Amino acid sequence: MFLKSFFRNKGILGINARNLLYIKPYNPKKAIKLADDKIKTKQFLSARGIPVPKLYSSIKDTEELEKFDFNTLPSSFALKPNMGYGGEGIIPVCETKNGIYITPNGNEVTKREIKPHIRDILDGRFAISNIDDIAFFEQYIISDDRIGKFAYAGLPDIRIVVHNLIPVMAMLRLPTKESNGKANLHQGAVGVGLDIAKGQATYISYKNRIIDNLPGGLGNIKGTKIPFWDEILNIASKIQLVTNLGYLAVDICVDKNTGPVLLEINARAGLGVQIANLAPLRKRLERIEGLKVTNPSKGVRIAKDMFGNTVEKELEHISGKPVLGTQESVEIIQKRNNFRVTAKIDTGRKISVIDEEIAIKAGLLESEDFDDEKSTLKIKFSLKDKRILTVVEVEKILNKDYKMIIGSRDLKEFLIDVGSQQNSQIKDIEKPVLNNQPPILVSKTNFYDIDQQLLNIDGRIKLLYHLRPLNLESEKQKFFQNPDYNPTFEYPQLKFDPVELVYELNKIKIDDDSALGKIFQDKKEEISNKIKLLENIDEEEFSNISTKLYGKPTDQDIQICLSSLSETNVFDTENDLPISTNEAKTIFESVFKKYGLEKWQIKIKENLVSNCVAGKNHSLFLKENAKFSKSYIEALIVHEIETHIITAENGKKQPYEIFNRGLANYLETQEGMAVYNVETILNKPFLKNSKAIIHVIAIREALTKSFSEVYKILKTLNISNETAFRSTVKAKRGFYDSSKPGAFTKDYLYFKGYYDVKKFMENGGDLKDLYIGKFNLSDLEKVKKLPGIRAPEILPDWLI
Repeated sequence: MFLKSFFRNKGILGINARNLLYIKPYNPKKAIKLADDKIKTKQFLSARGIPVPKLYSSIKDTEELEKFDFNTLPSSFALKPNMGYGGEGIIPVCETKNGIYITPNGNEVTKREIKPHIRDILDGRFAISNIDDIAFFEQYIISDDRIGKFAYAGLPDIRIVVHNLIPVMAMLRLPTKESNGKANLHQGAVGVGLDIAKGQATYISYKNRIIDNLPGGLGNIKGTKIPFWDEILNIASKIQLVTNLGYLAVDICVDKNTGPVLLEINARAGLGVQIANLAPLRKRLERIEGLKVTNPSKGVRIAKDMFGNTVEKELEHISGKPVLGTQESVEIIQKRNNFRVTAKIDTGRKISVIDEEIAIKAGLLESEDFDDEKSTLKIKFSLKDKRILTVVEVEKILNKDYKMIIGSRDLKEFLIDVGSQQNSQIKDIEKPVLNNQPPILVSKTNFYDIDQQLLNIDGRIKLLYHLRPLNLESEKQKFFQNPDYNPTFEYPQLKFDPVELVYELNKIKIDDDSALGKIFQDKKEEISNKIKLLENIDEEEFSNISTKLYGKPTDQDIQICLSSLSETNVFDTENDLPISTNEAKTIFESVFKKYGLEKWQIKIKENLVSNCVAGKNHSLFLKENAKFSKSYIEALIVHEIETHIITAENGKKQPYEIFNRGLANYLETQEGMAVYNVETILNKPFLKNSKAIIHVIAIREALTKSFSEVYKILKTLNISNETAFRSTVKAKRGFYDSSKPGAFTKDYLYFKGYYDVKKFMENGGDLKDLYIGKFNLSDLEKVKKLPGIRAPEILPDWLI
């Protein structure tokens, strides 16, 4: 009787109302098309920090099917149709024995049986519009036991309906014996309503009716809490923001080892979630219409306040949980000598962070252990008398008020008093006198705070790390077996939340038209474009943003490059490489000593792409087992130490740290200056460096051609297979599907920067000016006029 009255409720959302009121006005066709394509959806979202299952392989047509080597698959996987719906066509394989695939419910599938099924997928049998489809293999997810114990031989998932960045309603979908281990309600699965505020199970729906216990004797689930609930809600809201789908359902599972993982998004979600919650969806949607929601975190807070159990929420507030302000004192616990540090409380970040300098000083981390690739650390700390064992990220925190950030993962046992934020109103401050000049007074804009805030955000992006293909070696093998093959690259998940980072960036106000204001405004715009670049991995816009950041070769540039390749390459010294990495280390250390660079160290690493590169934290990295010629080492000393490192050291002496880390577009001048110095000091003409020239040609061709086409063009220039492949990879970074036209144009900076610096010197410029700090030549006159700017203290011997 109760259910009948529920269905008569005018607040129930029906299919027609859903289509007319929410799908048609809020879901653009382009966004729906993305949602329907599971592979593109997961690649798109993975690039934006959303956790997704690992993609193993895909089959696009019957020709690929016949050539496909099933032995390359792991012992467990899930076979899925790319454009499938309703769970149709999916075969989960939890184990492989003697070539037989075993599904979670114990069924056995042979290779002979699985190939016709893949043909059905390719023919579009399971696709939304019965069009030709793609079959793909992805990671087999093992459910967290806290949820999985209620499911029959299959993967349970959590469906969350999101609108206006607010998670409006959610349910847990549990596979049953009747549904054959699938979590689809129309096939006989169970839907369990979830309290939005706490993720706690409420009602159980089965075949459009409410039941008291789960079928099949799987136990009483009522009151069970979903693990990682806040994180799941934030993921769902963030997905709605970045996909531009105004109304959607997000299906998330909780993996036993890694936590929340996105299964798929649905632009036309069914409406069974209303029955599972015994709550009309339309009423909830109408309540949030017109609310101004600026970010996912706010959307989640609104959802909990509006749709959670308010009485129980009040009980939570008086439950004795410690209340935190926005900054707290934290005690880092060690075997010896605990120490205290001020921490910022930041629910917008998931993983906590500790400043790298503090970590090294406290003995948590040896300086030689730290680099961009190893940036996590296991620590124990005490906050409000609660001990927390966790893994933190190690970053350079530039803010002087705190040297640690506590993220949401470590704040589950606390309440946050957002009203206790410190007064952030900007005040006039004075900076110490530099070089006997008058004090610098900042009256309208606190540039010292802006300097720290911008560089803090910039340091978290790690652009090149996120554009380094994870599966480069395996795709390289496939390519050299078939030069017509276009590699499919995988990239690391974003180590930052782009939505939150953009939100932080937009909060930085630079209301100043001075030269210094323009410098910081340009840096802010560059950081914004770097975030956009990573958000647009594999998208057409990626090349446009890259061009905006780094430029692209012109027709005249290409003519110069092609004509220069006909000359002898003076950098080809592979036949004379007698110096080992350890011997090179000794030579570089003597150069550091000569220039008084006591803090700088040489670190030998196994997996470097280059033989030598200047890194962060006063480190010059050398590739293990590399070989160097005397001529090569001389060039590296000029390029890395006497250009990049000395400039960075001079930048540290300036009133703002941006001169050490780099103003907007500084790389162009820094790299141009380095190759110009090598040319003039060592008589090694830049245009005879064939690798640098080939990179320019590769970028130009990659903008309009596939990986395979670019490689073949480079091979016509009589270069080695390895050089052609590496140049093509560098140009096609940023694309999952390298058959697409498009390029990452960063390596063009060496060429353009060289000509800019050369022109500057030919017009009477002073090279010493470029050693003030890291900036673009176009900013030189502005930089020289800034109060407090110091002449460079360190210069190469040959420039004094």
